[in-house]
Formats: sequence, C-alpha cells, structure tokens
Amino acid sequence: AAIGPQEPAPKPLAPAPLLGHVPRASLNAYGPWQPVFAAPPYTPDPAAVATIKANAQDVTVLLIMATWCPDSKRELPRYFAIMDAAGVADSTLTMVGVDRTKKDTEGLTEKWSITRVPTFVFFRKGQEIGRVVERVPGGTTLEAEIAKALGPK
Repeated sequence: AAIGPQEPAPKPLAPAPLLGHVPRASLNAYGPWQPVFAAPPYTPDPAAVATIKANAQDVTVLLIMATWCPDSKRELPRYFAIMDAAGVADSTLTMVGVDRTKKDTEGLTEKWSITRVPTFVFFRKGQEIGRVVERVPGGTTLEAEIAKALGPK
C-alpha cells in the first residue's frame, strides 16, 4: 500500500493565559514566561530606585497585564526588579491578568479606563497618583516613570 504524505505533528497547545488575580509566584511558574525570569535580571537605575524607595510609603499598585502580551512580558520582569531593589513588598501589588478583550471579571479595566496592557496604576490613600501604560516613552525607563509617578508633586 502506498503511504501518503505524513500529517505534520500537531503543535503543542499553549498554556491558557493567567486570568484574574495573579500572584507573582504563579507568573514565575508560568511556562512561556520562565525564560524571561531565567534571563539575567534587569538592573534599574539606582537614582530612580532611591526616589521610589523614598516615596513608596502608602502606595498600592493595580497592574493590569496579559500573559499573551509581549509588552507585559517585557515590562513585568523589569517592574519586579525595580520594586525588589526599592524594597517594595509584593503585598502592595494587585496584579490582574486579562484576556484578549482586555476585560476582567471584576470590571477593573472599565472602572479605571484601562485599554492597553500592561497598565500600572499607582494609588496613595485610594487616589490615583499616576500610571504607566504599555511602554515607556523613548529616552526614559520604567523606573524613571514610576519615580515620577510616586515622587513629590
């Protein structure tokens, strides 16, 4: 019997995106992101880190991200390196994963008018004091933008 062309092997299914409240440990363990966290850690600018450290009291962060998003994959490891260097505890962060519609079950994206991921929204005493959306402008860094958001007004 003649053997026809072989079917290509099916591609392995990508893991489902992380949705809802995502603890940092879950993100670190998420298969497609493991190479990002295994890479040499990001080294933030010490001056910006010092400003963040000096102004991070009473600050909480809402981070809307998506595990399918290349901008999230680039910025989140930087964010963690920056906040770790500034001594800011993970307990100040609420990280929420969204699907490709950029919606979450709690309505946070609507409440805070979030249309791009990642979006870092910084709060002091429940009031928004600044945000970093998707990617930082050319010529600056994530830590500089965070320092600007948290710094004295």
